[in-house]
Order: sequence, then structure tokens, then C-alpha cells
Amino acid sequence: MKLYLTSLPLQLVAFLVLPLLILLMIVALGSVALHQSAMREMLASHNTQLVRGAAASVNQQIDLRWSTLRELSVSNIPDWINTYFDGGIIRYTKEGHVLNASSQDTDWNALWQILKVNEADSGIVPLITNFQNDTRLAIWVTDPDGNEITVVGIVSLQALGVPDILSSLHASAAHTTYLIGGDGRILYHSDPSEVGKVVSYFQGGEALPTGGTFELRRNEKGEEVIATTVPLSINEWSLVQEEQWVQTFSPLLRYTQAAPLVLVPSLLLAFIAVWFGIQRIVYPLQRLENQATNLDWGDFSAIDQPVGGIEEIQRLQATLRHMVQRMQKAQTGMHNYISAITSAQEDERLRLARELHDQTSQSLVALNHRVQMIAPYLNDQPEAAELVSETRSMITQTLDDLRRVVRALRPVYLEELGLTPALQMLARDLDPDKQMRVEFERAGSPQRLTPENEIAIYRIAQEALSNAWRHSEATQIWLTVQFDDHQIMVSVRDNGRGFVAPRHAIELTEGGQRHFGIMGMYERASLVGAHLHVQSAPGKGTKVTIRCPIP
Repeated sequence: MKLYLTSLPLQLVAFLVLPLLILLMIVALGSVALHQSAMREMLASHNTQLVRGAAASVNQQIDLRWSTLRELSVSNIPDWINTYFDGGIIRYTKEGHVLNASSQDTDWNALWQILKVNEADSGIVPLITNFQNDTRLAIWVTDPDGNEITVVGIVSLQALGVPDILSSLHASAAHTTYLIGGDGRILYHSDPSEVGKVVSYFQGGEALPTGGTFELRRNEKGEEVIATTVPLSINEWSLVQEEQWVQTFSPLLRYTQAAPLVLVPSLLLAFIAVWFGIQRIVYPLQRLENQATNLDWGDFSAIDQPVGGIEEIQRLQATLRHMVQRMQKAQTGMHNYISAITSAQEDERLRLARELHDQTSQSLVALNHRVQMIAPYLNDQPEAAELVSETRSMITQTLDDLRRVVRALRPVYLEELGLTPALQMLARDLDPDKQMRVEFERAGSPQRLTPENEIAIYRIAQEALSNAWRHSEATQIWLTVQFDDHQIMVSVRDNGRGFVAPRHAIELTEGGQRHFGIMGMYERASLVGAHLHVQSAPGKGTKVTIRCPIP
């Protein structure tokens, strides 16, 4: 199914409103996406610098403890050492015997079992208490001088200042910070209930992010966060900060996400423009189109009604109105010309009728008397008498035909008795041979009209009867005259073959048609203010109706 965008409203919507809305939507949504992306990158860059600073502080504290242990591997344990290692310090032989310890609060034998699985000369082992931020670090070094003495220090994350360092990163509820070991277990978390768990993105053997990276991902609660990961200098540990960037930028996002609302006024403006186009252009053009259609049917007064609209449409209507005025003047002149021709025709018919009646008819009557006078002298000549009789019959027939022609040219009954008797006589004289049945019908009380109206209606009925008799191939014709208080209606109907009746008089000569008789009927009706209607269809006969107001 094809859609033809021929009307102005559809074209405005298809070629103006929709492209504008699509462009505005792309700009609005694109600007929102670009703005959000820029905000995420800005936030990630800011967080990366903060986390790197915090990681550097943690590295510094651990390096300080490590260097202290290296010094103690070749010397005795001083009294002040508990300020660096709040969990105590111990020295082991290579077999795991305790040489000396600064505190007895730790199960040093169990600690040695944990450490001996590590064959490295130094390292850190986290001692995690699940669901609590009490993780301690066991830092050990081996005597570099070959004495194979292992020095182990226990230090809590609190002593390292990790809570204070990470609290500077945990500025609001939108931030989450935690420290994870190389195995993915959480050593410290801003939410203690997460301590000891393995981070979700480490499960399945995936490597932890390294190199100070950030990414946009979902946390364990399904919230979209910017995760900044900075590695520490030991044991593949990492410091991670997750920030719910939507919550952080919530006020800004409200303004940003409100950007598509610019579509609302744009949509309103577009609809106002379409409404304006419909009210000021489409509707006036439709009204002007209806007026032009009425003009085509002869209603010249239709163009006088204002259609409104923009100035160009009003100028177009003014031009049409001026054209109609000129057409009316031309039509009036044509009617006057046709009226003059019609009057001349009637005068000429009257002159011919008088000449035929006064001269030709009288001559034939005189000739008939002369022939009749010869008859007594031919009694002894039967053949001549018969010839004279035939001649008298021919003269009588010619007189009858002549009188019929005279009545057609000059309807004496119309002048003396009125329209109804004249039409009745016209129906009787149509077919003197009785080859076609013509019925005359009358309804109402007959009234006299003006001579101009009576002769016009008579000639229209005469032409309609003549057309039916000559062209319709009908077997019966009905001539009906009906009077009422305000008008007279005369109709001529037949049961002949019919034809395609034109809707307007101007169509009578289009397309090779030559209905000049019907056109003359229209013109006569127009001259006296009557209305003529021709109704016909192939195989359904023809009906011609004349309605004329009674003055």
C-alpha cells in the first residue's frame, strides 16, 4: 500500500516536524551521553589520584616496618619496638625455635607453621579475622648474613594507619574502599561484614586489575560504580575504591537528564506550527476549493464569502472574485445576445407564420376552390374527374400540414388560450400518423404567465418533444403540466433508449457530443429564470423537467 503525502499537514509532519524532533532527540540524548561520559572520566581521574596517594602511604608504612625488621635480624629486640609492631616481634632459628619474643600474646608456634610454607627470604602473610576489620600482617625477613635467623613482626592495619588513610577516601555513602590480597580476599573494607570474602570479579581465576586502572562495572549489590584499582608494592595487593557515580553527581544528573525535556517545548512549537498551517492555510484553501467547485456549477455568489487565511490566500480569493465579476459581465452580455437572437427568431417565425397564413394558405384555399369549380365540367370524363379529386385531396393535406407548420411557428393557442391548451395541442400535433403514443397530463389550476415565460416554456417543451420523437426510439411519450401556488412544472418523459446525461450545461459540447438542442433549452430556461433538469441513462429513457416560478 502506497502512502501519498499530498496534503499539507502530512507534509509538515513528515518533512518538518519529524526531522526536527529526531534531530533534537539525537542532540539531547547525545549531549546527555557525552556529558555523563565526561563526568565519569573526570571522577575516575580524580579518584585515581586519591587512591594512588593512599596506596603510596600504605606502601610507605609497610616499607618502614620491613626495613626495621631487616635491622633487627642482626641485633637484639629493643624495648620501643612495640610502637612499630603492636602485635609483637619474634626471632626464629631455621628450625623454628623461638630465640626471643617481645610479646607472649601470640601463638608463635602456630605462626611458624604458617610461615614455613613460604620459601622466600621475606614476605607478608595476612592474618584475617572474617567479618571484622582486625586483619593483622605477619612481616618476616631472614638474616642476610647467613645466620638463618628469621625475624617476624606482627602489625595491625590500625597501627599502619590504614583505616585513617582509607577513611579519607570514604567521603560519603556513595564511596566504598577496601584492600584485597593477591588471592582476591578482602583484608580491609569500609563495611566490616565484607572482610574475608573473595571479590566477585576475582572468582574464576581472573587476574586483578593492575597499573592504576579504573572501570565502570556493577558491584555486589548490582549498582553501577566507577572502580579505581591501584596495586601496592607487595604480594600483588591492591587498594580499590568504588564510587556510585550516579549518586555522587545526582544534582548534576538531574539537570543533565532534564535536557531531553527541551523536546517538550520543541514539540509544542512544532504542533503550534502545524496547527497554524492547518488553520491559516489548509482550511482556507479547502474553503476556497469548495467555492471554486460551486463556481464550476454556476453559483457565482459563493466566492463572495471570505475564507480567511494568510494574505496570499486572501489575494488569491480576491483575484478569483475579480475573475468571477468579469465572467458575470461576459455571461450577462452573452445572455443579452442570446435573448436578442431568441427574440429575433420569434419575430422571424411570426413573420413567416403570417406570410404562410395570409399568402400561401389563402392561395391553396383559392386553388382548392378553382379545382372544385372544374369538377362539374368533367362528368363525362371519369379519369379526369378522378385526377381532380386526388388533386383536391393533396391540396387539403397540404393545407393541414401548412396549418400545423403555422401553429408551430406561431402558437395561436398560446396567445389566445394560454400555455396549457397550447401544450396540449402541441402533443396532439407531434405525430399525426399515430406511430407514437403521446399522453398529455395536467395537474393543478392553470395560471397565465408573462408572454416571455410562456413562449420560453413552450419552446423548451417543443424541443424536448421533438428530440424524443426523432432520437429516442420510444414507443410512448408523456407530457405533464403541473401548477401550484408558486411555480409551474412541465416535464417531458419517454421510454426510449436514453443517453448519458451531462451534469452541467457546459458538458453538452465536450468530448465530441453535439447536444445543441439541449443547450438551447438551458439557455431559454436561464433567460426567464427557470430551472431545467435533464435526467437520463442508457436504456432507461429520458426525462426533461422545467420549473418556472409564477410571478
